[in-house]
Amino acid sequence: MTNALTDNNKNIYSKLDTNVAFEYHWKVWRWTGIKPPQDMNPQLYRLYAIVLNFLATVLFPLSLIANVFFTQNLQQLCENLTITISDCQSNLKFINVFLVRHQLDRIKSILRRLDRRVQDDKEFAVLKSAIATARSSFLIFFRLYSFGTTLSVVKVALAESRSLLFPAWFGVNWDGNLSTYVVVIVYQFFGLAVQALQNVANDSYPPAYLVILSAHMRALEIRVKAVGQFRQEGMQQPLTLSAEEQAKCLKEFNECIKDYLNILKLHSIIQRIISKACLAQFACSALVQCTVGLHFMYVVDAANYEAQLMSIIFFVAVTLEAFVICYFGHMMSLQSSNLTYAFYSCGWLAQSPEFKRNLIITLMRTQRTSTIRAGSYIPVDLPTFVVLMKYAYSVFTLLIRFK
Repeated sequence: MTNALTDNNKNIYSKLDTNVAFEYHWKVWRWTGIKPPQDMNPQLYRLYAIVLNFLATVLFPLSLIANVFFTQNLQQLCENLTITISDCQSNLKFINVFLVRHQLDRIKSILRRLDRRVQDDKEFAVLKSAIATARSSFLIFFRLYSFGTTLSVVKVALAESRSLLFPAWFGVNWDGNLSTYVVVIVYQFFGLAVQALQNVANDSYPPAYLVILSAHMRALEIRVKAVGQFRQEGMQQPLTLSAEEQAKCLKEFNECIKDYLNILKLHSIIQRIISKACLAQFACSALVQCTVGLHFMYVVDAANYEAQLMSIIFFVAVTLEAFVICYFGHMMSLQSSNLTYAFYSCGWLAQSPEFKRNLIITLMRTQRTSTIRAGSYIPVDLPTFVVLMKYAYSVFTLLIRFK
C-alpha cells in the first residue's frame, strides 16, 4: 500500500511544471511580436511583429512625446509628462524583454531540472502555491489595465466635445473633421490596447519570476533539512551512522548542491533579465510621483476633478508597480537567508568527512545573500521602496514651499 502511494506521488510530482506560471506572459509576448509560435511562418510573423510594433511601440509614444512640445501652460505640461514618462518607461521595459528573450528560454530548461527534483508533498505544495501566485499577479495587472483602458474610453464617450483618449499630436485637424477624428480615435484605442497588453506582461513578469525562484529556494530548503535526518519519534538524532547510510546521505547532499547551483544560475539569469526593467521602474516612479505632485497642486486650484482623478490613478499605479517588485524581491532575499540556515540544520553531525567538507564549502557560498539589484547597483527590496517614497515626499514638500 505504501509503495503504491509512493508511486502515485511520484507520478503527480513528475507532472509538475513551474513554467506554466508564465503561460499568460508567453501568450502576450507571442501576440506582441517577441516570440513566434512554432506553427507559424517565421517570415510572416516577422512582418507582423514589425508592423504591429511600428504602429504601437514606436508611433504611439512619439505622438505623446511630440505633444509635450505643444503644451501651453505648466498644468498641461505636467499632465502630458505624466503620461509620456509612463509610456516611454513601458516601452523600454518591452524592448528589454525582446533583448533578453533567449535568456527567458534558458530559464525554462533550468526550471524543468529543478521540477524533477521534487520529492516531498511539502515541496510540491510550495511550488503549486507559487504557480498560482504568479498567475494571479498577471490577472491582477490585467484587470487593472483593463479598468484603466475602459475608463479612458468612457471619458471620451461622455465628453461634451471631441477629445482624445490621451493628449497626443497627430499633425492633422482631428477636431474639425469627423472622419479624421474617427481614424485618430481608432488608432489611439488600438495603440492603447496593445500597450496595455504589453504593460500587463512587463509589470507582472519580474514578480512572477521572483516568486518561482523563491519557491524553488523554499523547496530546496525542505530537501536539505531532510538530509541525514534519521530521528524517530520520541528519540534523539543518532550520533553514528553506518557506512552505507553515510554514503546515501552524501549522495543526497551532493544532489542538493547541484540543485543549489541550478538556483544560483536561475538567480543570475533573472538578475540579468529584470535588472534594467527594475531600474527603469524606479526612475519612472520617482519622476512620475514628482510630476503628479506638481500637477495635483495646480489642478486643485482649477477645481478640475477629472484631472485630479487621473493624477491620483497615475500616482497609485506607478507606486504599486514599484512596491510589487520590491516586495517580492525582499521575500526572495529572506528566503535566500533561510536556505543558509537549512544547510546548518541538516543532519551533518554523524556524517563522513567528505560530507562535512562539502557542507563547509557550500556554507561559505550561502553566506552571501542572493539579492536582485536594479541596474546591478540598487537592491530590489522593501528598504529601497521606503527610500523611494521618502524621496517623493521630500520633493513634494519642497514644491509646496515654492508654491
